[in-house]
Amino acid sequence: MSAANINPNRLSTTEARLEDIYTHLWAAHTDEFGILDQSLKPRSWAMLFDIVAAWNIDANATVLDVGCGRGNHCLDFATRFGCHAVGLDRVFSPLGRTRSIAREQGYGDLVAYLQGSIDHLPFSDAAFDLVWCRDVLVHVQDLTRALGECARVLKPRGPMLVFTTLATDLMEPRETERLCTALAIEPESLNRSTLEQAIEAAGFRIEGRQDVGSELMEYYEERDRRASRELMRIARMRRNREKLVKEWGASRFETAQALYHWIVYQLLGKLASRIYSVQKAS
Repeated sequence: MSAANINPNRLSTTEARLEDIYTHLWAAHTDEFGILDQSLKPRSWAMLFDIVAAWNIDANATVLDVGCGRGNHCLDFATRFGCHAVGLDRVFSPLGRTRSIAREQGYGDLVAYLQGSIDHLPFSDAAFDLVWCRDVLVHVQDLTRALGECARVLKPRGPMLVFTTLATDLMEPRETERLCTALAIEPESLNRSTLEQAIEAAGFRIEGRQDVGSELMEYYEERDRRASRELMRIARMRRNREKLVKEWGASRFETAQALYHWIVYQLLGKLASRIYSVQKAS
């Protein structure tokens, strides 16, 4: 292109835009953006118990922790409220250590663990005063059936607390696919509208919604630099993929990589946590 064909106005506009951009870029590395280094005082998972405390759960109550994982929240219920707590999970092996801790701390009579699925709860109708459900619904294919089971085992007008993670409009389809395949997550269960429709169809009324967003991940990052560690693990896994797949196997590699992305994606806003306070309609 000859000098005669260059549009001076276009060049001027481009240069001005670049100057503006780089002014911001350089400033972003200085104390001018230091406000971003200040903590927003993120809450820990104990925020969930603050909600429960307002529901007057006492020593006479029986709580179901459905999808209890390692079972630590059942022990928390016993120590905080003196109530009975039953933990149920499909994967039973991690519960042995928590059961031993409960006995050692004198809560063996208050805490019990069973193996089972949220899709078919092995309990009688109206058996519980509260259902607690943290980080499990993303694995559920039929949300209405599962939540209907939770409603069935609750006493009339009993409360349920749901803590779950939902996809935002920043999440790309291929990112969702990779996460869901590796972590056995149901894509539709990450959809806010699908979840809320299932809650109501199951016989619950949504009393409150609390957007947690990335707050819990910020808490873990400030406490032990968890997200920073996971991000570095992702980078090292990508650089050392062949060796690690050979040592661990492809399934273990893909599961770990997806888990680390799950954590980082929450800080990036691609995934966001939300708390639902719901009540059985009758």
